[in-house]
Amino acid sequence: MKKKVIGLIDGQSGNIGSINKAIKDIIKGRPYQLKIIKSHFNYKSFDKIILPGQGAYATLMSNLKKLKIIQPLKKYLENNSSYLGICVGMQILSDWGYEEKTTRGLGIISGDIKKFINKKLIIPHMGWNTVNLKKDDTIIANSFDKKDFYFVHSYIFQNIKKSDVLAFTLYGQKFPSIVKKGNIYGVQFHPEKSHKHGLNLIKNYILKS
Repeated sequence: MKKKVIGLIDGQSGNIGSINKAIKDIIKGRPYQLKIIKSHFNYKSFDKIILPGQGAYATLMSNLKKLKIIQPLKKYLENNSSYLGICVGMQILSDWGYEEKTTRGLGIISGDIKKFINKKLIIPHMGWNTVNLKKDDTIIANSFDKKDFYFVHSYIFQNIKKSDVLAFTLYGQKFPSIVKKGNIYGVQFHPEKSHKHGLNLIKNYILKS
């Protein structure tokens, strides 16, 4: 049986160790192989791609450009191939990011990444918070509804189509915590740091989507 190839992008904007370990544990003994993407790649060679992101929107986009990853990644996404973006890896799917400076995103899911509006909030939004499902899906079934996941962020997806939002979270205001367009997913929280429910989400993405 030919193994499915999962690509894990190292955008040099944070430690990929925890997500790397989680994926390896999930695919152990299964017909999958994991490849770390650190530079230009053949977008046709991967069945799934995961991009974990920490830090700033502009920094990640700059790193991906330097590593010559942006163009093959855009072709991969425009082909509606399977993708999971985590935190900033989700945010760069947008049209524009307004962190540090105005930065053009990948333009896959319409919307902008802007800072929380409420000045009374403690920013960054850090810690456990509840994910509220808007609709059922392969990777985030009803069993995840009203469950807590781990967040660390100061910016949120705004001006997004309702149809592209799978789940939302409340922190002073509603914001999208899971987005989806076709086979492309994004989560604002860190599933690799969210214990059982987070690891189950990654597992569902790899094995079921």
